[in-house]
Amino acid sequence: MRPPLPPSRLRQSLVAVLMVLVLLPVETRQAEAFPEKTLQSVVSVLPLWPGKPQGGAGTPAGKAPEGSGVVVGPDGLIATAYHVVEPATRMPEPRIDVRLFDGRILPARLRAFDTASDVALLEVKADLPIFDLAPAPSLAEPVCIVSNAYGLDLSVTCGVVSARHVANAGFNPVEDFIQTDAAANPGSSGGALVDADGRLVGMMSAIFASAGDTNIGVNFAVSADLLKRVVEDLDDDGRVDYVSAGWGLELPSRSELAIRAGVKITSLSDGPAAKAGLQVGDLLVAVAGRAVRHPRDVVSTLSLVRPGDTAEVVYVRAGQEARASLSFGDTSDASRKAANSATGTPDCPYAEAVCRTRQAVFPVESFDPLASAVRIGKQLLVTSRHVIADRTEATVFTPNGPLKGTVEPSAYRGDLALIEVEGLPEDGLVLNPDEDGDVNAALYAVGADIGQRQIRVFQPGMLLLPPEPAADLGRLQVTSFMQPGVSGGALVDPNGRLAGIAAGGGEGRFEALPVRDVRDLLQGRSAANAEAVQAELGRALADCELALDTIASAEAGQAAVRLIEKLQGACMSAENEGLYLEAGRTLAMAGAFDRAIVLHQAAVDQVPHSLNARLSLLVSLQLAGRFEAMLPHAEFILTALPDDQQALRLAIQAGVRGGKPELAERAYTLMEKADPRQAAAARQFIDNPPPAPERR
Repeated sequence: MRPPLPPSRLRQSLVAVLMVLVLLPVETRQAEAFPEKTLQSVVSVLPLWPGKPQGGAGTPAGKAPEGSGVVVGPDGLIATAYHVVEPATRMPEPRIDVRLFDGRILPARLRAFDTASDVALLEVKADLPIFDLAPAPSLAEPVCIVSNAYGLDLSVTCGVVSARHVANAGFNPVEDFIQTDAAANPGSSGGALVDADGRLVGMMSAIFASAGDTNIGVNFAVSADLLKRVVEDLDDDGRVDYVSAGWGLELPSRSELAIRAGVKITSLSDGPAAKAGLQVGDLLVAVAGRAVRHPRDVVSTLSLVRPGDTAEVVYVRAGQEARASLSFGDTSDASRKAANSATGTPDCPYAEAVCRTRQAVFPVESFDPLASAVRIGKQLLVTSRHVIADRTEATVFTPNGPLKGTVEPSAYRGDLALIEVEGLPEDGLVLNPDEDGDVNAALYAVGADIGQRQIRVFQPGMLLLPPEPAADLGRLQVTSFMQPGVSGGALVDPNGRLAGIAAGGGEGRFEALPVRDVRDLLQGRSAANAEAVQAELGRALADCELALDTIASAEAGQAAVRLIEKLQGACMSAENEGLYLEAGRTLAMAGAFDRAIVLHQAAVDQVPHSLNARLSLLVSLQLAGRFEAMLPHAEFILTALPDDQQALRLAIQAGVRGGKPELAERAYTLMEKADPRQAAAARQFIDNPPPAPERR
């Protein structure tokens, strides 16, 4: 099962929250866009999860985990999302039922599954109509989703194809998604995305959701091409053989991207790429007929290539464009074993040194139900302090089973903690905290993927800002993708050297504690007050989280009346930038602007270069009507994020209403380049500003 996050962690997960999807009913006119018999090729999937009731047979709608499935083969062969049925496999007596279009509920057998693409095959004893596959869809083509809705049986919602070949959504190691704005909500993972003729465009898999877990119109379906390829392999022998070119990839530097977009080859093994004459330093611009802009684009494209096939690549070397043909002709077991251990495998398309760092990162469970920790010694791990809070023990999940670890006190006051654990793999990798990784190169977050239940290397990013030199607890500001579960994981450079410890963030702005803080943490073990500091900050963290959870579950009005003062006191004592931000947002939503500003200012004081802290403070000041106070922070964020729409809007408001029109004009000029459509509205606001709201 994908482990649930506590309410406080859910609030921090502002983007990329994976939900089991389901759809709401739509107008009859829209539902008739395809033949009604299409519904006969979709089923409701009713798995029995640990600790949960099973759907169907009188279970109230919305009370049981349910999903959907699509009929893809004869003899009742059904494809669904693996995360829908995976928890059922951990029951003493696994049970999965399906409800057919006519209301019958039949037992299903799990035939096979592929965790990389999140596809599973079920089999039922029923004669069901098989979906015809649609041709590759066009952008803005009308499509509809057919799926189970909160246990209310099949329903339909419609929209358009908003993007194709999405490969870096971050949900699965292998992604070739069709993106749609058709409305989706919990229950429709495994449902059908169909065209106007009722043909299968894709199988629903995931959505991005807002902070309130509500649909925002960014929903993803496994493409029909990838689904067909995975289903055929699973049906054949129960496994999917993805090809490997034997290359390690990374994003080019910013200066290189200014010349030509593509993906750089950083390492080669003895595989198809090397045999085709490709070299380290070559820039891939197209693979198998698709333009590539990210290493995961390459993974997506090669996921459709079968062993025995060839794929043409277009690359740039020394400014000259050339072509090469990759041959994946060897399908022997020896070749398969070599490919799975080579550079650039489908689940890790990066340099071998980067992929190897997965050995040094472990899922951990303590105060947080699931996070990450990095091995920095034979028996020593480092993780985020907020993962531990006031606990003195942690469970460390290793390939050989879970181990119990003990929290080792340190007088260091930042968001890091140490775990001592015996029994870690003797031959496992240890990352050296005495050697700083190159923060000016591509940076990769390595941590636990909650949905896939494995350690992953996530899509790389670049440094936005280094820590403020004068800030004792400054942080790296990066674009390296992180998601819930990655906190406490490693941030590494292309050579696999430790650059920092992942802290989290969102909306393209993520943070990591620099490796220098790990050294401070280790040095703090010998301080006389180590245990006292550990207890003090751990208790404050737990109290702050409890206050946040209490406010989240309180009835309207209670938060503002009885809980706000307690929240501010507890979270200020935690001395944690992430909790400062979360508590400040909670206070602002409750209308306690003074208190919100105090907490957001504390976050800026602790981490002056934190882009998320500056933006949060700007929003609190804006809501309070304190426009002059916004000016220095708007200046900072405008320089650091000249392409960020929110930063530009806030800078324009600050400039107009704070009495600095040149700031507004500078932001407007940048907005003209970033988004001309919004620039027109900004021009009107600058020239004819509405009355400013009163100070609150």
